[in-house]
Amino acid sequence: MTTTKKATLGPWTDDENTAIVALYFEMLDYAIPGKQYTKAGLIRIARGETVGHECDKFDGILSNRSKGSIEAKLMNCSAAHRDCCPTATTMDGYGYRCLSNYQGKLKFAMAAELDDRLTDHGDRHMASSA
Repeated sequence: MTTTKKATLGPWTDDENTAIVALYFEMLDYAIPGKQYTKAGLIRIARGETVGHECDKFDGILSNRSKGSIEAKLMNCSAAHRDCCPTATTMDGYGYRCLSNYQGKLKFAMAAELDDRLTDHGDRHMASSA
């Protein structure tokens, strides 16, 4: 009897890190003002499993990553967000607690997104909620 072993993917690529950070902020943009959304639904969109959503920034880049892998990486995003902006409101309070042992390239992707948001939107998600 032969057993098939699922291929193990390597470290997350720069494109995957950019996509997971975009997904993280998509969720945070819903969570902070209390808008209705489902985390599982947004993960399905990011994996390319759901079509017809106006958010085309993911383009199925995360389709090779499992739901569990994506959720763990979202917890890493909370930690990277906190590390980049200690007073920011993160997803830590919205279901993705900080998981601090994260890939260094994720912090670069987070910092780039935060810089873009600061340029585009002022201090959105950069300051504390107080």
